[in-house]
Amino acid sequence: MSLPQDVHRLLPAFLAAADCQSFSAAARQLGVTPAAVSKSVRQLEQRLGMSLFGRNTHFVVLTEEGAALREQIAPLWHALNQALINPEAEPAGLLRVSVIPGFGRHALLPELAEFQRRYPKIRFELSMEARSVNLIGERIDVAIGQKNLKENRVVARELRPMGMIMAASPGYLAKHGLPKKPEDLAQHRCLVHRNPGNGRLQQWLNDESLLDEQTAWFIATMPDALLDAALNGMGIVYLADWYLNRPVKEGKLIPLLADFHPAPQTLWVKYPGGRLTPRTRVFVDYLREKFSA
Repeated sequence: MSLPQDVHRLLPAFLAAADCQSFSAAARQLGVTPAAVSKSVRQLEQRLGMSLFGRNTHFVVLTEEGAALREQIAPLWHALNQALINPEAEPAGLLRVSVIPGFGRHALLPELAEFQRRYPKIRFELSMEARSVNLIGERIDVAIGQKNLKENRVVARELRPMGMIMAASPGYLAKHGLPKKPEDLAQHRCLVHRNPGNGRLQQWLNDESLLDEQTAWFIATMPDALLDAALNGMGIVYLADWYLNRPVKEGKLIPLLADFHPAPQTLWVKYPGGRLTPRTRVFVDYLREKFSA
């Protein structure tokens, strides 16, 4: 596609609006007003002679032509930004991080204060959503989660094992007894996570036969609600280790059936390939310092 003259200054507003699906959110990202974003997008549409967004009062959606334009120019814009990076510059600016919610709250957040003491000029925008992200398309600097790489311009490095823990409170076990094998769970009150994305109940110990809708005692879409229920003696919980490490260490929960747990999976840190900005580089190094074995 050959772009008309003088449209390059309009592209940041278009790309930000395409990422955010909102002129207001794009304005916050760029540090301008929503009216300025809307004006730039409107001027770009006039220059190109095409409609780039469908609009309503709450959000904007790329048209087919808008999506094609974004697919063509987003990698080029990323490459231009990469070429302009000064690797010797002091780490500063906004760092956009996507992280799976549980790890973000229970493992990452407690470490961010020390990071910002080391690098006081770095600001954070933290997105804690259980979804796969398009790092380059959404202009995310770092993502933490499962690998799921679909882009060849993204680098993934192992961060730490992602294990599961089964546990219950001492009070619950004193009243209901200790399960000795997975089959014993049928006689216990199991606190089970339902995936809000697909509506399915979590498998325990990778065994579909252990739990179903009729045998689960308590179901919640938020793992933190299950943790609170377990701490209050409501039953047995099975969650990623970052939810349970601390209460187990403090004796508030007792680990169960450890010999039957599947092997840990891997948690990955991902970032766009090429030359890293100083803020991204120091953050990736810090993550590996704190979480890699």
